Amino acid sequence: MGSLHNQFRFDLPGEWEDQTVFVFRGPIIGESEHKLLVTIDRNPQQDDIREFARDRTSPLVDSLQGLEVLKDEEITLEDGNPAYEFVCKWIPSEEISIIKKYVFVFYDRMGFTFSCDFSKKSYKILGGQMSGIIESFLPGTYQ
Repeated sequence: MGSLHNQFRFDLPGEWEDQTVFVFRGPIIGESEHKLLVTIDRNPQQDDIREFARDRTSPLVDSLQGLEVLKDEEITLEDGNPAYEFVCKWIPSEEISIIKKYVFVFYDRMGFTFSCDFSKKSYKILGGQMSGIIESFLPGTYQ
């Protein structure tokens, strides 16, 4: 199992803010290579997970014609982290169908966005793995 380690450090001037994005390469299934993106918002402007998710999914919904929303709901339990899941299907051409999965989590006063694109086949195989990765990274998200 992999882990994150701070391998370097540098000082940023006051006007700069670390908005780290991690990319984890997953397996290739069919012709699709999978990448799990984890974006860390160290100072989210929202304190409601639904608003945090909407600010990040609204541009997607507005810009991708023919997008079908499959799941759009809070997923956390009372004793877990505030979390929100958004899953949609987009068909950019007759040969291509993409399932996009986003999970938004508040943890330790930071906002996290997990995202990955899947084919229909790979979503069935890897969708649960993505949930497990998130739970191992931020316990309490998928109890």
